[in-house]
Amino acid sequence: MKKNKIYSLTLSLSLLFFSACSTKNIEPKTNEHNKTVSYANLGISDSNKTQTPKIVTYDELQGEFQGNYQLLEFIDMMVTTHNFDRKELNRIFSQAQNHYYIPQARSCISSHIYRGAGEWDRYKSCFIYERNIQRGIDFWNKYSDVLQRAEEKYGVPARYIVGIIGIETAYGTNFGKHRVIDVLTTKSMLGGRRAAFYTDELEKFLLISRDLGLDPTEVMGSTSGALGYGQFMPSSYIRFAVDFNNDGVADLWNAEDAIGSIANYFAKNGWNPYVHEVAVRAKYRGYRFSKLKTGYNTKYSQYKLKRKHKIKPREKLHYRGPVSLVKLNRASYDELWLGTHNFRVITTYNHSSLYGMAVFQLAEEIKRRRG
Repeated sequence: MKKNKIYSLTLSLSLLFFSACSTKNIEPKTNEHNKTVSYANLGISDSNKTQTPKIVTYDELQGEFQGNYQLLEFIDMMVTTHNFDRKELNRIFSQAQNHYYIPQARSCISSHIYRGAGEWDRYKSCFIYERNIQRGIDFWNKYSDVLQRAEEKYGVPARYIVGIIGIETAYGTNFGKHRVIDVLTTKSMLGGRRAAFYTDELEKFLLISRDLGLDPTEVMGSTSGALGYGQFMPSSYIRFAVDFNNDGVADLWNAEDAIGSIANYFAKNGWNPYVHEVAVRAKYRGYRFSKLKTGYNTKYSQYKLKRKHKIKPREKLHYRGPVSLVKLNRASYDELWLGTHNFRVITTYNHSSLYGMAVFQLAEEIKRRRG
């Protein structure tokens, strides 16, 4: 009798072991152009591909957003306007989670940046450091032909395209750690200040995912829902993304398409290929500057700055148009810079003087180091 019990227990444990090891491999999605979209490129872990999915029917919306009338109306709109399958949308949104309840890793900027002395030093250290500079050199060497082609077509120097990719994703090493469906659903359907903006982004994200053959529940992005090498919001993706490698699809997780798309973005936002300077450092009296309003969106006559306020460039500035006055707050003094028209174009990517200056300085350092 005792032996029978031991045999029964051993058989049960063996069956449990084999059932726990049984998995189903999920193949990568293939889009309508028969182009396989890599899970690795989207930041999707291998563990997500090997879990056996539960068999669930999605006749109704479930999960954390169940009963959200705004989301139900949005689903109706996507079905009637864009011919989406209702059950598929129910499946997608039933898996969406409230982004605000998901533990957030503290980023370099959010951990260290605050207003006050040394603000620029801390911001700069998040992006312009030895490893990222070397990544930028390697990226430029690998895609030099593509960057040259983009510069010739759109008039945007290769170094600033390289600078953008370095700031946004560290050359593809970080496409984002947040599920885009969580971010966009939360910010659009819970009545936030910019709910209308994020609702539009959510609509476009679903359209992009369908066109590329992606599962929206598996795409990773930023805390704003930005995508790919250049971290385009879905609306920018639709407006500016180009098929630069001529494979039939604009895929911003593809470096070549991303290069062409960033150059196209700058060109359509007013990049002037005849303005060869982006920013030059200025001279002024004192260690801290407070005489005039500063920022990427300011515009001053160079003549008046020089004659009235004794502010002039430290080196020859060939650009004759109005300049932005950009202050970089350092630990013991302020740096003052004059930004040209093309500096203001860079800040259309992100409305921040610190961001524009980080792109500019990373680009120039990579170019200098590359020789």
